[in-house]
Amino acid sequence: MKNWAYAAALLCAASFANMNTAQATEGGGNSYPPGASIYLAGAMPPPGEYILFQPNYYTAGQLNDGSGNKIPLDFSVQSVSQTFRGFLVTPYQFLGAQVATQLILPIVDLHAEVAGQKTNKLGFGDIGFSPVLLGWHLGPNLTLVFGTDIFTPVGQYNVNSLANIGRNVWSFQPTFGLAYIDPQGWQAQISPRFAFNTTNDATHYHSGADFDLDFAVARNVGGWRLGVSGYYYVQYQDDTQNGLTVDGDGHRGQAFAVGPAISHDIGPLQATFTWQHEFMADNRAQGENLWMQLGLRL
Repeated sequence: MKNWAYAAALLCAASFANMNTAQATEGGGNSYPPGASIYLAGAMPPPGEYILFQPNYYTAGQLNDGSGNKIPLDFSVQSVSQTFRGFLVTPYQFLGAQVATQLILPIVDLHAEVAGQKTNKLGFGDIGFSPVLLGWHLGPNLTLVFGTDIFTPVGQYNVNSLANIGRNVWSFQPTFGLAYIDPQGWQAQISPRFAFNTTNDATHYHSGADFDLDFAVARNVGGWRLGVSGYYYVQYQDDTQNGLTVDGDGHRGQAFAVGPAISHDIGPLQATFTWQHEFMADNRAQGENLWMQLGLRL
């Protein structure tokens, strides 16, 4: 399999800045949007420099309460984003693993409307980086990647805005990527991650810790990889503000999404497309995600 395919793999196992708005945590969910890890997450490429282009379109027309019921409120959100992820795999090893590092730069165009109030934002999201990523080859077809993604509060943020691109908090996210890849048959990957956030010093709001499990399964057929991708997201710690539990129940979120995915080699690129439909959402917007990713070795 080509080197850029593996580059796309590891980058998807790492992180990405979230543009979705009005979800469970304050102002727009996690710094990482669930579902961003598509095919091949968990594989480490050979030493070299790589770049991943990951356009995303997200849209939602309803906001759900803690029981998953639609709130009777005029609500809509659309975001278009482009994230660039630069990735360096070094020739060094540690504990039998390849060593790599990564930088994540998102640009976001956000449109939101809630109860007649509108906002439009265009700018940089919170920049992320992975100081050290470790990749192990566990067998002919099985690989594992581990690292911690760190998102910095440098994205566009205004405490008085209806929705923001940046979150004004630091987010620390340990993440794994486990992949089984048979170039002539099946491939599957899971990418679990935890997110721990600091308190927003502008609002004294602390978004509770959460867990996300991205997954993808595909069958290689004549150079095409056909399958499904999706995610399960759950917030397991209460949101608090000024030390008090938000909304009495911690405003915890939960969501599940799945949809078709297709991947194919286009010249020197590996191109992947997927649509993920959210079948359920608690304390979150419920909508549709459309992803594309292009991986390339420099």
